Amino acid sequence: MKKRIFTLLSFSLLVLLTGCMGIPLSSLPRLVKLPEQLLTLKPAEFMLAIQTDSRMLPPAGASPTLDITIQPKNVGDYAPVDKKIPMQLAELQGVALGLERATSGRRWLIYSFPAASQAELAAIQTTFKRIKAENDAKGSKGDGSLTVGIAQQNIATADAALDNTRWESWLQTSAKDGFFELWSGTVKDIKVQAKKAAK
Repeated sequence: MKKRIFTLLSFSLLVLLTGCMGIPLSSLPRLVKLPEQLLTLKPAEFMLAIQTDSRMLPPAGASPTLDITIQPKNVGDYAPVDKKIPMQLAELQGVALGLERATSGRRWLIYSFPAASQAELAAIQTTFKRIKAENDAKGSKGDGSLTVGIAQQNIATADAALDNTRWESWLQTSAKDGFFELWSGTVKDIKVQAKKAAK
């Protein structure tokens, strides 16, 4: 799924979730805006919500990551970026905007950026803005590629008994706009896609 929509550097967008299957069509407009939002969003408000079977326990120390890769079209135009920014379980009071209460036998796992990850994303935002300013000064678009991914397979349980239970991923880029559905499928789907990505 590629879109030439990044006005900053004419970057291509490739949202790596667990493949395009399972992404609601209604979410595509918000996903298309994600690269541009990365420039201006508040790192503290970026959150990932995963609804799972209440029996699912993520492996100890595992967390989803925001994966960002930036490659210039021409080597030397600017330094490439390849970051995997970790998230952590968040304390969330009440029901977040856009999320309904989990039904019986289900629960939400809410992840946000710890302070170090917020600083790392803020540094990438500063890099983006510097590149934009340099390109504007040169009258150049500075073509390149941007890959944005939400890697969540690390927190899928190894228990095969839960393979066919439903997994829902929801994303928040700003507290004002709340969460929107990112992907849905089964725990088995997550594992299958993780194996494909590892090849």
